Amino acid sequence: MAWQVQHLADEDVVQVTAEGLHDRTMLRDLTRDAVMAGHRFRSARFLVDHRRTRLALGAAEIFDMPRRGEDAGFGSDLRIAILIDADGPTRGDFEFYAVQCGNLGIHFMRLFFDRGQAMEWLTADRVPFNRA
Repeated sequence: MAWQVQHLADEDVVQVTAEGLHDRTMLRDLTRDAVMAGHRFRSARFLVDHRRTRLALGAAEIFDMPRRGEDAGFGSDLRIAILIDADGPTRGDFEFYAVQCGNLGIHFMRLFFDRGQAMEWLTADRVPFNRA
């Protein structure tokens, strides 16, 4: 299993659980699958569990990844919580990605070490998904 996508109906969150070695193509496909599920379930909140993921990316690829994101039509309600292992070998890579997102004004994505805190942030002030 590279990743699994499911809708947590009680919280109205799309959860992606990934594991194994992921390169740029796999991460793009993972994102595509998550976006499709978000539209199918009309949910703009995503929990991406990368605690068991290793990245096959160089610094230049990580630096460029936030620029590759396209508007997926979720509007201002979009929130993405990325769950990572605090002691994992890819923590620095994910932190570098988060810093780059912040530098580009992407503030709807945050890193978390604790699933409960991630879910609390995702479900706070939730408004229904509005597909205009």
